[in-house]
Amino acid sequence: MRILTLIENTRDNKKLYAEHGLSFYIELNDKKILVDSGASDKFIKNAAMMRADLAALDAAVISHNHYDHTGGLEGLFKLCPNIKVFAIKDVAGNYYRKIGPFNIVICWNKHFLNRHRDNFVLFTQFQEVCEGFYVMGCEVFNEDNMLRDKRLLKKERNRYTPDDFKHEIFAVAFPHDEREKGCVVISSCSHSGIVNILETVRLTWPDAPIIGVIGGFHLQNVPGVNETFIKHTANELSRLSSGCVYTCHCTGIKAYERLKAHMGDQLQTLKTGEELTF
Repeated sequence: MRILTLIENTRDNKKLYAEHGLSFYIELNDKKILVDSGASDKFIKNAAMMRADLAALDAAVISHNHYDHTGGLEGLFKLCPNIKVFAIKDVAGNYYRKIGPFNIVICWNKHFLNRHRDNFVLFTQFQEVCEGFYVMGCEVFNEDNMLRDKRLLKKERNRYTPDDFKHEIFAVAFPHDEREKGCVVISSCSHSGIVNILETVRLTWPDAPIIGVIGGFHLQNVPGVNETFIKHTANELSRLSSGCVYTCHCTGIKAYERLKAHMGDQLQTLKTGEELTF
């Protein structure tokens, strides 16, 4: 399995674009899958420079309905008019971020889904995208493993309530035919808590070790990110994953450094243009 980071907040190669967003290109066996589309169409420009053939994609996945993961979808649909995009049904909701006294919309335009209805595969909780690649919602909600960001809201019937992130999913990929060789978890923002997500994977595939974890952990400038929570998260990540943990995007540099103090070389950053193989 090959994973390319098409776009992320940071970069080492100045020829590539970086933005507050996230997009991964994945090759698994003979399938090509996109996970998220960044905040704009810059991921498409990066893909061309990185020789990732997006026109040959078999499917795409949207992890949750925030602009920094869905902003490039219009560009993707122009490139791949018939692409199927997998997302959980709650992705159709309305999502906001509280900034001072204002609630600012951070999801796609309310007409977007209707315009592209034929492109979307909306599922309830669990979905196979292709052989060895699955997407699902979190099923473990241990409060010790998560920080609820009260600035993130959803709107229903003209009423704002805390976002419960039922619109968030993560991917689980099996790089080998033998499932007992392990799986790789790709969780773009982990609003439900990366430890809860890994516990969900353990419940679903108890005999498959987690040989890699990739994604953002939503720890940047979030109230409650103290040393107790950092140490707990680091210990649980080390316990649940037998392989390397690659983090990026919304984890933030400060939280990464604090996690790394506990995890050492098991924790690594992931930047725009970098490639992983499993």
